[in-house]
Amino acid sequence: MLRITNNMMVSNTVRNINSNASRLSKAQDQMSSQSKIQLPSDDPVVASRAIKYRSYVSRIEQYQKNTDDALSWQEVTDSALNDLGDVVQQIRDYTVQASTDTMTEEDRAKIKTNIEELKKQAVQILNTSYGGRYIFGGYATDQEPYAIESTDMGDKVTFKGSYLGGVVAESLDDTDITDFYTDNPVYSTEGAQSIQYNLGYSNSIAINVEGQEATGEASGSNLFDTIDKLLLALDGNTSYKTVTVATEPSTSVSISSNSLDIDSVLTDLDNDLDRLLTARSDLGARMNYVNMTKDRLSADYNTYTKLMSNNEDVDTAEASMNVSTAQYVYEASLSVGAKVISNSLVDYLR
Repeated sequence: MLRITNNMMVSNTVRNINSNASRLSKAQDQMSSQSKIQLPSDDPVVASRAIKYRSYVSRIEQYQKNTDDALSWQEVTDSALNDLGDVVQQIRDYTVQASTDTMTEEDRAKIKTNIEELKKQAVQILNTSYGGRYIFGGYATDQEPYAIESTDMGDKVTFKGSYLGGVVAESLDDTDITDFYTDNPVYSTEGAQSIQYNLGYSNSIAINVEGQEATGEASGSNLFDTIDKLLLALDGNTSYKTVTVATEPSTSVSISSNSLDIDSVLTDLDNDLDRLLTARSDLGARMNYVNMTKDRLSADYNTYTKLMSNNEDVDTAEASMNVSTAQYVYEASLSVGAKVISNSLVDYLR
């Protein structure tokens, strides 16, 4: 027959008290932290899922930041293109006024002054920045892409430090024109310089519009060439020269003479407005895509945060009940243990 000693009873009682104390401590930890586990060893399955869900949520939060930044960039770009369209429309309105036969030389001079100011305003708009980065400069976001410089060819616009070629006065000597465009950097397209933002799993989109996409890249038919033609026409010129510069295989300058009248300038301005509208339409389509991506990411965020909460967070009511139960069991074990431990054989022999 198995003999139960007093030491065995005491040992079992202490072990049970410690077990109940541990159960109470765990219940209190869950209640205070509102988390099912404190260490991965508490529940490896929950811990593994927690790592996965937290990774998903963290990535979605980064994608949401990218989406917000992309949308802000696009909104600033759209606003700038809208302002540029307003400037071109004002130039067109002045051109219509200048085309009437009732205009005096003084009136044309006033219109020319206004056009020159609008040209400067167009350059300022194309130097718009967002977050310290110039939005129309392609990859070169750290410096103003456009500038107006006074040269022997007149006030010429540069893009990223290179002249745009284009239109010059008929009175200029061909040799001087050739020397100027040979000795100075001239813009040539470097291909699309799209700034890509990562908006999701294998999902990126170009957020920018390069300035030349909006103003036109072709020599002699971009927005600033149109403005230069108008300024020449307002000075009474009936012709102008178009300069085309090729850099491959070596620099060569081609010069051609063209007739000039204000009606043809109106046609060019309409083409410039159409180009701006096309650029805004393309940007608008990309903005719609970013907005839809933003909505989808918001839905994904809600889904994964709910899964993460269901996996890690305790049920408050259940946790409270577990604490109360563990507290009651622990106190009961202490009460019973006090009676068992305090009594021994000696107590009954007295």
